[in-house]
Amino acid sequence: MDATREWLDAQYDARALVDDADAIIADWQDRSDALRRTDPPLTISYGDHPRQAADVYSPAPGGGPSPLVVFVHGGYWQALDKEHFGFLAEPFLTAGAVFASLDYRLVPEVAVADVIADVRAGIAELARRAADLGALPTSVGLVGHSAGGHLVASAMATDWSAHDLPADTVGPVVGISGLYDLEPIRRSYLNDVLAMSEQDAHDASPVHMTPTGPGPLLLTCGGDEPGEFDRQQELLVDAWPGVPTDVLQQEGGTHFDACTRLALPGPLRDVAVPLLVRR
Repeated sequence: MDATREWLDAQYDARALVDDADAIIADWQDRSDALRRTDPPLTISYGDHPRQAADVYSPAPGGGPSPLVVFVHGGYWQALDKEHFGFLAEPFLTAGAVFASLDYRLVPEVAVADVIADVRAGIAELARRAADLGALPTSVGLVGHSAGGHLVASAMATDWSAHDLPADTVGPVVGISGLYDLEPIRRSYLNDVLAMSEQDAHDASPVHMTPTGPGPLLLTCGGDEPGEFDRQQELLVDAWPGVPTDVLQQEGGTHFDACTRLALPGPLRDVAVPLLVRR
C-alpha cells in the first residue's frame, strides 16, 4: 500500500485516538478483579514462562461436557495480560461454556513469531486438558481483540497434527478490531519495538497463511475506528474465500469499547456468543 509512516502512525495509534482509553482499560481490570473474587479461575500453564498460562472459568456443572471458548487479548503484542479480560467470561458462562483467557510472552522479550507459537501452544494445551476442565476438546471457539484478532486468525491457520491434535481442534473464530496484514504495522511506529523485517511481517500475516479450520469466521471493529481496521478485515475476507465469513458492522464504537461490547447487551454479544458456544 502507498502510505506515509505519519499516516500509518495516525491510523494505528489506538490510545491516541481514544481520550478515555486508560479509564476503559482500568474498568476492564476492575470488572475482572470483581469476577475473580466471586468465581476464582483455575490457572493452567502451557510452558515455563509465567505468561505462558491461561485462566479458566467454568460454568455451573451439569449437562455433560461444555463448549470451550478461548479469548486472546490485544496490546500490540507488547502489553496487557489475561487478568484484564476475565470479565468477558460472564456471557459465555451464562451460555454454558468453559471460558479461558489466554496469556503469552510479549515483545520485545520475544518476537511476534514466538507470540503466535505461544498462542497455538496454549490452545493445544487447553484442548488436551479439555476433559479435566469439563469441556469439549474439539471445535474450540476462539475470540481475539486487536493483536489478539491477529493471533486467533493465525491459530485458525495451524497444522494441529504437529501438536498431536485432530484437524477440527479449532471451530468458530471471532476477530474484533484484528490485524491480519502486518506490513503496514511494520511500516509504522509500532515496529520500533516489534523489529519485524519485511519477511517477518509477511510470514506472520494471516492473509499469507492457509486456513486449516472450517470456521465460521466473524470479523468486526468499532464503527468509529480508523479506516485501516475496516481494510484489514476486507483483506482477510479476500485472502480466505473458502472460509464462511461474516463482517458485523457496528454502530459507533472505538478500538477499546469494541472489545467491551462483547460482554454487553447488543449486536456483538448477540451474534458472537451463540456462534462460539456450539455443542
